[in-house]
Amino acid sequence: MTELWAMFLAYVRLGLISFGGTNVAEMERVLVGEQGWIDAGTLANGFALGQLMPGPNMLAVTHYGYAAAGLAGALVATLGFYGPTALIGAVAALAWERHRANPWVVAFRQALLPFGGGVVLAGALVLGQTSVTSWMGAGVAVAAFLLLWRTRVNSAVVVLGAAVVGALLGL
Repeated sequence: MTELWAMFLAYVRLGLISFGGTNVAEMERVLVGEQGWIDAGTLANGFALGQLMPGPNMLAVTHYGYAAAGLAGALVATLGFYGPTALIGAVAALAWERHRANPWVVAFRQALLPFGGGVVLAGALVLGQTSVTSWMGAGVAVAAFLLLWRTRVNSAVVVLGAAVVGALLGL
């Protein structure tokens, strides 16, 4: 029970500091490095699954909780990650709607853009270090990146295609 409480608190913290669900670097530090609840492969696989499922891509936290402590861990991780932020989000949305014309609200929104970009980049670096382990793997990752960047191909198709190519190449 103490371990589940510690897990709940860790996921509350991760949920509160995640910005748009893009906090993979900190998740890796806490879940893999600090607590050892999951391994780096489970983190990367959960993130990939989250990209394929409809809804928020950070539904992977449910997978991480399940991998660490079964059904109770899945429930604790999901409630911890989403519960407090949903409540805060509802209150913030009401306040935002009421004050959206104020100049400080506009400035605040613009100030968050570089922060979000940095968090996304940190997450990409963590996933790249975990998932790209060979030159062929790097080639597949670059090809997937270029497809997503230069075309309108659905990201799920690119992820599935990369998985097929990786399997065929023995990656």
